[in-house]
Amino acid sequence: MPNDALKHVFIVTYGRSGSTVVQRVLQSIPGYVMRGENNHTLYPLFLAYRRAYEARYSHGQKQHSREDPWYGADAIDPARFGAKLAHVFRSEILQPPEGARVVGFKEIRFHEAGEDLFEPYLNFIYDMFPGSKFIFNTRHWQAVSKSSWWATMDPDNVRRIIEGADSLYQTYHSKHADRCHLMRYEDHAGNPDAYAPLFEFLGETFDHRVVAEQIKLRLKHAGKVVGGPVESRRKLTP
Repeated sequence: MPNDALKHVFIVTYGRSGSTVVQRVLQSIPGYVMRGENNHTLYPLFLAYRRAYEARYSHGQKQHSREDPWYGADAIDPARFGAKLAHVFRSEILQPPEGARVVGFKEIRFHEAGEDLFEPYLNFIYDMFPGSKFIFNTRHWQAVSKSSWWATMDPDNVRRIIEGADSLYQTYHSKHADRCHLMRYEDHAGNPDAYAPLFEFLGETFDHRVVAEQIKLRLKHAGKVVGGPVESRRKLTP
């Protein structure tokens, strides 16, 4: 299948939210390839696209001579540049195998874009990756604060990060409900039927037995305390 025919799904979340189980459930759908985290590799590509856009429309409104400091800015095509960045990300990071019809990944760092850039960032993804769907996976901050590296942090800071991320998700969903689905760990933990709305959102057939098998498997990293990414410890707003 040509890459341009692929659809895309992105799990947008934070650490210790139960997102790996969601990823695994999606993997059980025939033709779905859901990669894990990639250290937020896509975000710098979005920033590069954004800089190209600003160069073109802030300094490339007119043709510049060879002697001008912004010579060539008028020739920049941000949309074409962004599409090529997305193509490289898909082919080199996602690496969809033969037979894949939906590809994507889960990432715990989307909220680090902050309040100003979170919506433009997801809009960039939606525009550059055909058929994009976003799954927002949340969990109550008090439960998150007791898990893994979060337990080493000030609970007030954990609450600020988690509730700030949840607010970003809710706001985006309120504007773009057709492309997003909200999930709560408290609803779907150990409950296969709670995944039925997700399958409906994706236009896929829900199989209670298959989902039940996936969610009962114990995660390999469950119970382990590992160092969280430095970026995950930043405040929501710079």
